[in-house]
Amino acid sequence: MTNKWKYILLMATVLPTAGAIAQNVDQGRMAVDLEKYQQAKSYYKSQLNSKEADKAYFALGDVYLRTDKTDSAAYYFNQGLAKNSKSAINMVGLGKLELEKGNKAAAESHFEKAVKQSKSKDAYVLTMIGEAYVESNEIDMTKAIEYLNQAIQRDNKNPLTFVILGDAYLKQNDGGKALTNYDQAILINDKYPKAHLRVGQVYTRSRNYEAAEEAFNKAIAADPNYAPAYHDLGEMYYFAGKFDQAVSTFKKYVDMAEKTNETRAKYASFLFLTKDYQKTLAEVQEVLKSEPNHTVMNRLQAYSMFELGQHEQALKAMEDFLAKVDKNKVRAGDYEYYSKMLAKNNQRAKAIENLEKALAMEPNKPELYTDLANLYANNEEYDKAVAVYDRKAEKIDVSNIDYYYIGNIYMMAGQFQKADETYAKITETNPTYAYAHLWRARAKASLDPETTEGTAKPHYDEFIKLAQADPEKFKKELVESNVYLGYYYYLKADRENAAKHYQAAKDLDPTNAQAEAALAELSKTSKK
Repeated sequence: MTNKWKYILLMATVLPTAGAIAQNVDQGRMAVDLEKYQQAKSYYKSQLNSKEADKAYFALGDVYLRTDKTDSAAYYFNQGLAKNSKSAINMVGLGKLELEKGNKAAAESHFEKAVKQSKSKDAYVLTMIGEAYVESNEIDMTKAIEYLNQAIQRDNKNPLTFVILGDAYLKQNDGGKALTNYDQAILINDKYPKAHLRVGQVYTRSRNYEAAEEAFNKAIAADPNYAPAYHDLGEMYYFAGKFDQAVSTFKKYVDMAEKTNETRAKYASFLFLTKDYQKTLAEVQEVLKSEPNHTVMNRLQAYSMFELGQHEQALKAMEDFLAKVDKNKVRAGDYEYYSKMLAKNNQRAKAIENLEKALAMEPNKPELYTDLANLYANNEEYDKAVAVYDRKAEKIDVSNIDYYYIGNIYMMAGQFQKADETYAKITETNPTYAYAHLWRARAKASLDPETTEGTAKPHYDEFIKLAQADPEKFKKELVESNVYLGYYYYLKADRENAAKHYQAAKDLDPTNAQAEAALAELSKTSKK
């Protein structure tokens, strides 16, 4: 996983509410967009007795939901329905709450009631249902896309709906369709900062940093107080290697954003991203003094302890975190880190169990397969280790590095023929890759431990030929190859070639005892 997406998992990225809330609650909408949630709460509370009370109750509940106050969110959604039992938008709120809890069937029931109550005509209701799916842990965005397209059929002038539709496609890793919808939002309103923000995020994800910077700056030009743009621009500078600009830009975000524990959590996450684990931990522990159950900070505490080498403390912190966090807020990264902590504390079986959980949540993350296979292999469960790569092949194209790891597993298992066959797949596709020939040589040598057949010879020969391009880089492996060939020729009574290869090994490594002893022996026999 790249750092960017690891970071998003840490933060459980907050996407602001979409939809055309009536004019008199726009101030609250703006505050939400700027991540000034206390300001948004105050404003929506002032609107609870207005003619737009339905939407104000929903918007207030939604703000609480975004800040992990599910009880308060439920209270305001239910209050909205108590004031107006036909309030479709607050039915959506209850559905969103159920989806947040992982109760998909209950959520869908609320959504269906909301659609029926609004006679499928309210674009705002349809947009909010679509957003609920986008912001949930649901992977399949089919329903979200259906609801959002229905909303667009009823109102195709709302840029927010197009942004959320773009988010749905991005969640399915379809950056092209995501950009199409973000661009459509910009066509409707080119001063809408969130659309430019999303374009910048897509370009950051694809490492097109120049285009990303341009998009973020357009968001800032549209609204110089749009804090999220400084947040993501700072991250982008980090990924582009512009560390001074990254720190100064992110500091602008911190100064501009609301002074809450949520802002401090984002700052701590950025410190973690920059690998300043000690400062991350200090920031985390300050917040935990006043809010001991803060989800992000408890997560970061365990992660930072692990990165600082505090493996026992990290394991305890992670287990405390997992014991008290809402299970629907547990991320794949949590199980991944928990697995690493367990492995470092010699609990390999539990490490495997938790890495399997991470993989189930993120089946398209290549490194999880590698780490899981290594855990199985180190536990001497070689068949299971190889099977992990079979599972990977069903999701992701197999690469030469995968064949290298599979070959190594077969070597560990003593299945040298299978190891050679696996390494051969690398030499077939990349015949000039020197190391692949070395790996085949080692597998062949293991099949012929007495060197009676000399089956490793062609591969050591090929490795030496290819390694001549950079002898210093391959020095250790060239010594190994020449020692093997020296012994091969010695057994064939070809003392001239034996001496040549042993001498080549000694020239590369004058302290090599095997080459020195062999040359001494060859010298004695030649004198006789």
